[in-house]
Amino acid sequence: MDVQRSESPSMGEKIFRMVTPPAKREARRTLKSTSLGMAARYRLSSNSSVPSSSSTPSKQPPNKVTRIRKAEIDLQVQQEMEQIRIEEERKKEAELLQKRKQKIKIEDVEDFDFDADSDLSASESDDEDVSQKMYMEACKEMRLTPIKAVYKALDTEKLAIVGVILKKKESKACAIGLLRNTTIETLVLESNELGGYGARCFSDAISRNEFLTEIVRDNLFNKSVNRLCITYSKYEYVRRLDLKGNGFYEEDAKYFKDMLDENHALRELYLSHNKFQEVGGEIFADGLGNNDFLRVLDLSWNHLRMRGAMAIGAALQVNRHLEKLDISWNGFHIRGALTLSKALEINTTLLELNLSCNRLSDGCIQILVNGLKKNSTLKVLRIAQNQIYPPGAYKILESIENTPSIALEMLDLGDTPVMDTFENLYKKLQEIRKPFTVIYGMVWATDRQSLASSDQDPEEEDLLNEDPLLVLFEYARLQNFRLLDMFKQLDTDNSGSLDREEFSKGLAQVNIPMNRRSLNKLIDVMDKDGDGEIDFGELMAAQQKHKLLLKTYMKGERPVEETEIGRIDRLLRKVMYKRFLMRKF
Repeated sequence: MDVQRSESPSMGEKIFRMVTPPAKREARRTLKSTSLGMAARYRLSSNSSVPSSSSTPSKQPPNKVTRIRKAEIDLQVQQEMEQIRIEEERKKEAELLQKRKQKIKIEDVEDFDFDADSDLSASESDDEDVSQKMYMEACKEMRLTPIKAVYKALDTEKLAIVGVILKKKESKACAIGLLRNTTIETLVLESNELGGYGARCFSDAISRNEFLTEIVRDNLFNKSVNRLCITYSKYEYVRRLDLKGNGFYEEDAKYFKDMLDENHALRELYLSHNKFQEVGGEIFADGLGNNDFLRVLDLSWNHLRMRGAMAIGAALQVNRHLEKLDISWNGFHIRGALTLSKALEINTTLLELNLSCNRLSDGCIQILVNGLKKNSTLKVLRIAQNQIYPPGAYKILESIENTPSIALEMLDLGDTPVMDTFENLYKKLQEIRKPFTVIYGMVWATDRQSLASSDQDPEEEDLLNEDPLLVLFEYARLQNFRLLDMFKQLDTDNSGSLDREEFSKGLAQVNIPMNRRSLNKLIDVMDKDGDGEIDFGELMAAQQKHKLLLKTYMKGERPVEETEIGRIDRLLRKVMYKRFLMRKF
């Protein structure tokens, strides 16, 4: 008869119960109920049921064998749990990476309301572009209100985000629609206060988009310039890049130099209203000289002067592909004019040159004309708002008449006054050279009356009785020229001083409204040592005196218009308008 007996615990289990605390035994029971625990228990029981290959089984103490098997189980369970944990982390990281690859930024121009707006109905949502869907998903995930104007622009050729502050989330959302967009060709970001993070987001998005060909960005965060230029230097699709008004300084020029060295796709670069100055101009010029692909460059309003201006002129001598250069509103003066004149002699590709408001005197213009005589390709020359007077303007036109090889089709002198002889010659050239256009200001009659004539107006008499030093510096301020530049131009022997005749000649060239008596009085006031000459130090002292006086009047209780300077300013404006030296305000 079979007697059913309960299976008694093995020796190993008895020892395990004796040496293991109750809490740990409970945890082990829980583990055994899981799939991992069952698998480990099965493998252990299977291994124990396999007979030993040796004829004589090894005899080991039971207690020792049980402890070894328990340690193996714990180690195996720990390893399997660690593998599962690692696998789960890998899956999570892969999912996050996939989401990041699908995300970019886009900016909101006006609030978007799904309930109130009927333009984005459910029927239209099925036809929306992929980039529009990505933008909407990004806004939903980051809890942002989608923007109607941005959403619609993602399906057009131009996305313009102007006057909207882009924070981190907004910048990231704006870039999402650009990542896989295939319709937008022009991206405009103006007055957005992007910051470093926003600039990085847009740079990453632009680098992945193969359809953008024109980018306009301003108010960038300065620390993002490096990443920005690295991105554009490797981006072979953008043809036009506009970064005007971003506050770039001298040290930022090195990034643009690298971009000019490496980028072979960029054709137009606009960097006006920055501050490259002297050192930045030298660095940028190094890249410009080596670039063979850029066609249009705008460096206006960049404080380029001295060494920086000379470097740009030298780069133009070796560059053989630039067609349009705008360097207006800088300070090229005579040094820059010398290098530009040499460039005009050599360069055969430049078609348009803008040198407006560059402190160019009649002497500087004559230097440029000497280089222009050997140039046969330049079509447009703009030299408005410089220190050019009727005789100098006439010499330019005369040189064009005597040099048929000059290919100019437009000469822009701005509002520079000219003589009636200039106008007659211009009409003659229009019949010979077609097309040929000149922009100029007032036309003076050859027999116009002088300021010192006997029929002076009362304002002219009052002006002659004023402090000649104040008249001189106020006139220079109104005419936008520097007396120091005039001094250096007249000091041909580099003696550091001018005699009465030289100084009077220089003032006559700038048409200062003073007669001979007033000029002598002015020289007497400025000639502190009484040697009959005006040296550089005396001119600087006079200028400093004028600045201190103006500062005193500005801080005073009376309005400046009621002071001596204000009175001289009014008289000068009246006289200059009557003599066609300036337009009426």
